[in-house]
Amino acid sequence: MAEWRARAPVRFCDLGGWTDTRIVPRGNVLNFAARLYTYVTLGVREGAGRVTLESLDTDERCSYHDTRRVEYNGVLDLLKATVARSGIEIDRVGLYSGGREVTVQVRSDVPPASGLGSSAALGVAAIGALSAYQNRHLLPHEVARESQLLEVQDLKLECGVQDQFASAYGGANFMEVEYPSARIFPLPLSPAVRCELEDRFVLIYTGKSHFSSGMHQKVIAEADRHQRNFDQLAQAAVAGKEALLAGDLEAFAAAMNANWEAQKALHPDITTPEIEALHRAALKAGGQGFKANGAGGGGTVTILARRNRHTPVRRAAEDLGMLVLPALIDTTGLQVWEVER
Repeated sequence: MAEWRARAPVRFCDLGGWTDTRIVPRGNVLNFAARLYTYVTLGVREGAGRVTLESLDTDERCSYHDTRRVEYNGVLDLLKATVARSGIEIDRVGLYSGGREVTVQVRSDVPPASGLGSSAALGVAAIGALSAYQNRHLLPHEVARESQLLEVQDLKLECGVQDQFASAYGGANFMEVEYPSARIFPLPLSPAVRCELEDRFVLIYTGKSHFSSGMHQKVIAEADRHQRNFDQLAQAAVAGKEALLAGDLEAFAAAMNANWEAQKALHPDITTPEIEALHRAALKAGGQGFKANGAGGGGTVTILARRNRHTPVRRAAEDLGMLVLPALIDTTGLQVWEVER
């Protein structure tokens, strides 16, 4: 049995989020890839033609013999769409390549629906593993674009483009977006800035999951009223990029806060009582910059603590019963490797 494995990082602290969606003609985004990964294992062996998909986190599992008749029913739909889009075909006997048993397993370092772009990381990792198996050579940009199409075309979900590009490229990136296209500019963070960010970032799971496509639908319904807010979000991304290049983390914290105010103005459900309680406690404990990740409405929050105040901010979150996740910056993006068994 041969195995191809892939991992792709999730994204956090996204300034300019929402301006990477179809409701904004032009946008800017600044985000970071985290050293928190979604892992996909693709196993192929001789046998009856069948595809088996499995989530090691949720114990969901499904098998089928015909990718042309796969049912999207909320169970591992993104994996189903990835396998279908990969072009693997199954007839009455098995795979055209000689009859093989294909197994795809997934697990993630982050809770589901955390606002960290874990679905994008799953799509990127799955495409990476399947492409390696098929000997397809894709650039990070191509992997990201194909992953985004899985969600908007195949599954008819609302999503932007920043998550897929962050996951495929890794690092800290500034993006100029004209949906669905984006130009990616990796930020050359100095060692001092990178170390300060990793020391002062506090990434917190609030304990309340969210469904990003549903939040997108709420904002889309009122998009015409929020052009000024979208402009402010795009400006926050530019301000954050300039602050990081200048090594000014005070200005970066201000950009985070400006982003959060503009983000909250898009819809009342973007913030929650849990997030508001965390905001108050974090500021009192030494938090300086604050924003919900992704679409908001639950999930995770990124805080930039003042120097040497990481521990009090972390404890403030833990006192509220919340989970603190590692907030180290990934620098590699998608990685794929083959394991012989």
